[in-house]
Amino acid sequence: MRISLTRAIAGTAIAAATVLTVVGTASAATSTTPVKAPTTLSITTAKAKIIVGQKDLITGTLLSGKTPLVKKVVELYRYGVKAKKWIPVEVDLTGKFGHVFFTVKPSVTTRYELVFHGSAKYAASHSGPATILVLPVPKAPTTLTGSAASSTITAGQKDLITGTLLTGTKPVVGKVVSLYRYSASAKKWIRVEVDLTGKFGHVFYTVKPSVTTNYELVFFGTAHLRASHSSVITVTVS
Repeated sequence: MRISLTRAIAGTAIAAATVLTVVGTASAATSTTPVKAPTTLSITTAKAKIIVGQKDLITGTLLSGKTPLVKKVVELYRYGVKAKKWIPVEVDLTGKFGHVFFTVKPSVTTRYELVFHGSAKYAASHSGPATILVLPVPKAPTTLTGSAASSTITAGQKDLITGTLLTGTKPVVGKVVSLYRYSASAKKWIRVEVDLTGKFGHVFYTVKPSVTTNYELVFFGTAHLRASHSSVITVTVS
């Protein structure tokens, strides 16, 4: 019994010594692990809004305190709306002032973010999101005039309606312009005919109303031109 007790006591002492050794080793390892210096990473865009097809410049600055971090890798991410996650786009090395530069050409409104993944000496950091609003190409205004060769005709006669489509003072060529007439019975405008503008922006329509009729010319616009319509053109039938 004594022998067993002595051995048990000895075993306990050895186990305790082992625990102390392990704890001491862990403490030593912790105390020698270097603490990484904190960093900050900012982001700015040259323009908050661009027109589709234009480029923008994203700038970032990586600092530790007030000290610029030089020759550090910074990544540009964009947020993929469909993928619902941040997607890496490009990398750049910080210059002597801690700056990075990225030229982007988003086709739609896009959020961007800069990321520094850290190093042996410096902690990781990332910027907040920066949004570039992408606007459609502004459409050029147009004017559409119309007139009748004769404001009054005899029943059975024909008349000629002429229209001119311009943007500013420049003729708009090769665009569809529709001729509408107002139906008193239906109480609505009805499309009668279409024509393509010629090199001077002109369209021509031959009409033969049986009663006094109101006409109007309509241009529905394009991706680059605004819609427009003429004033009402009245052909009186006597």
